Amino acid sequence: MKARSQIAFIILLIAAMYGCKKDQNSNFGVKGHVTDGDTGESLADAQIEVEKQVVTSGVFGNVFQHAATTRTDASGNYSCTWPRENFAALRMIAEKNNYISTEKSLDVDAFKKEDFEYITQDVKLYKEAFIQVRLQHSGMINNQDQLDFTFLNANFICNCCSNGWRSFDGGQVDTTFTCRLYGNRWIKYQAQTTIAFVDSIFVDSVYCPAFDTTAILINY
Repeated sequence: MKARSQIAFIILLIAAMYGCKKDQNSNFGVKGHVTDGDTGESLADAQIEVEKQVVTSGVFGNVFQHAATTRTDASGNYSCTWPRENFAALRMIAEKNNYISTEKSLDVDAFKKEDFEYITQDVKLYKEAFIQVRLQHSGMINNQDQLDFTFLNANFICNCCSNGWRSFDGGQVDTTFTCRLYGNRWIKYQAQTTIAFVDSIFVDSVYCPAFDTTAILINY
């Protein structure tokens, strides 16, 4: 009887261990570390959201849906899980106030392993800055006068700005626009003017500190 009891206990123990492993593997998960891309400093309270393209009735959906959300701890670490299911694609979005959000695609095949627990995805976030450009026609209004302006090396985070040329005629007095970009960077820009049929070119650069707005004033 004692031997039978021992055997029964072992069987129950194995079943419990198997059940725990099965429950553990019933979820997908991702973990990692979020840092400042320039300094390497760990970033606390950054939001991590995982989105999925799921399979419904054997058809892959083309819209991303919410899978999981979490935040980094004081050391910049995070982890999150969500129920196992078939999906076509996964992406992760990392955000933090005053930082530029980033989006990363997650490797779908990495989630197909039988002994899967977590995949690791570290993230770098970069501080934001703003640059405000004011173009002011200081002479008499003449529609034949013109100013062409462009940034030469900026990395913008808004669709409203680019390194392409912007053209303004002499009737457009005091034009201002603002762009969002990576902070703590030198930005080079160029202006070409035609004033009273005389052409000139002006090239300069400005440092854009993080978490601040840098102003440029160009008179023509």
